[in-house]
Amino acid sequence: MINTNHPPKDTLIPGAIFLVIYAVWAFLVSSNAAFIHHFDQAVISVVCNNNPANVAFATTFTNLGNTSTITIETIIVFILLLAFKQFAYAFFTAGVMIAANGYNWIIKHAVQRHRPYVHHLVYADGYSFPSGHSVGSAALFGVLIILTLLLVKSKFWKTVLIILWTLFPLVIGYTRIFVHVHYPSDVFGGWLEGITFVLIGYSFLYHFYVEPKMKERQQ
Repeated sequence: MINTNHPPKDTLIPGAIFLVIYAVWAFLVSSNAAFIHHFDQAVISVVCNNNPANVAFATTFTNLGNTSTITIETIIVFILLLAFKQFAYAFFTAGVMIAANGYNWIIKHAVQRHRPYVHHLVYADGYSFPSGHSVGSAALFGVLIILTLLLVKSKFWKTVLIILWTLFPLVIGYTRIFVHVHYPSDVFGGWLEGITFVLIGYSFLYHFYVEPKMKERQQ
């Protein structure tokens, strides 16, 4: 059932804006722009340290953004939505995740950026840009934010959940920088990509499902 009090409006324009920003960011990274180098060094100097507690937290929490973990979480959300007969939302979730991760694979192999040439605190292979952990977590938890806005009526729980969903990709991105397997620009690019697919995906959901359902209820 759609929460008709304040459903999100069409997100095509914000999605297009994020797409442009992401395209510019990807171009700057692929062209080894000086701005990206300065950005990476500035963030790394703030984020990275050798504090044992921080190392233990980062090396553990970063696993929540693994492709296998995100895939399992996506499947669980998909099955739960099907179980509650929220078919449009289930396929919205699956579509966004498949598109975001598939496109991420293409961009990684197009840019072919090597990972940081320093000791990695966790195992990581493949190319560096964009961060797959950041793409997957931003896409999945962005979808959860949309679903929360659509399905949760309590303002208190809506606020709590949105804050929680927002924190997850931020912390996962932080850990990828901390454990030295990604540059900050990889993480930021991953967030941009994940958010872009959520916004564009919701625009389709809005026009083909949310808006028609709202009109039906108003008749």
